Amino acid sequence: MRVLITGASGYLGQAVVHRLVAGGVAVTALEHRTRRRWPSTVHVRAGDLLRPAGLTEAVRDVDAVCHLAADTTVRQTSEHAAELQRQIITGGTGHLLAAMEAEAERRGAPLALLNLSSSAVYGRGVGRPLRTTDAAGPRSSYGAAKLAAEEAIGATAAGGRIGAISLRLFNAAGRTPYGSTPSPVTLIPRAVAAVSGRAVLTVNGDGSALRDFVHVRDVAAAVAAALVRTTPGTHRVHNVGATPASVAEVLDEVGRAAGRTVPVRHLPADETDSPCLVADTADTRAALGWDPVLSGLPRIVAEQFETFHHEHNRS
Repeated sequence: MRVLITGASGYLGQAVVHRLVAGGVAVTALEHRTRRRWPSTVHVRAGDLLRPAGLTEAVRDVDAVCHLAADTTVRQTSEHAAELQRQIITGGTGHLLAAMEAEAERRGAPLALLNLSSSAVYGRGVGRPLRTTDAAGPRSSYGAAKLAAEEAIGATAAGGRIGAISLRLFNAAGRTPYGSTPSPVTLIPRAVAAVSGRAVLTVNGDGSALRDFVHVRDVAAAVAAALVRTTPGTHRVHNVGATPASVAEVLDEVGRAAGRTVPVRHLPADETDSPCLVADTADTRAALGWDPVLSGLPRIVAEQFETFHHEHNRS
């Protein structure tokens, strides 16, 4: 199988590249701004999802696409950055779908698409583990864009030229095989930085909000499993989560690992935050034969500490 990976240079992309290469898959990394040193077996193509002309060449002769490109960090910055993010997710996905349809027609055979979506499509949730049959209700531009991308993929798949699976990812954490960890604005890196004396962690509410964490290498395993299970003419959706934990439980684990309490400043609860954003993954495990074996919270926290100390000792 020949697979093109958009967003290959990002945190999730690195883990997926490593997993597919280790499984003997012929991987092509689509790079935009960031350049990385890949194993010699990885081919590299330059491309921009917002420039559709280059995507025709990028998808030529591939059997499948892993669509991972989407900057998740701009939700907390400017309106301009959020609009660019929306364009990348919606417009970029549309351009990619058009290129894949054209390639499928040229070859006379359908292509497979693995799309990385997000738990943000659910909005506040329903107070229990979320099923993919639960109604979507995004409360952010990011979640709305991810849902729109899913809908575009479903419409394209119905035409028969692709078979697609979207994985709604909850909170990826842990270290990639290339040493990268999640964005520093996410909870676990922020907590590790705080307990290491770099800042005081701010928490909205009392810390009882439940979140779902999954190791990035378990995410890559789900991607690899889904890639070979698409069916032409269909678009299926699965959740990817593994370890439910409250914010307070995460802080307790970080404190145990450090041997001291995480300094926290509590702010009023944010009404836009969900009190329970946890995945029901029964159908994911059954359909993909997937078992997240690396997603225990102690392991994820330990890896974040190792990376934090390595980076700060080096600097």
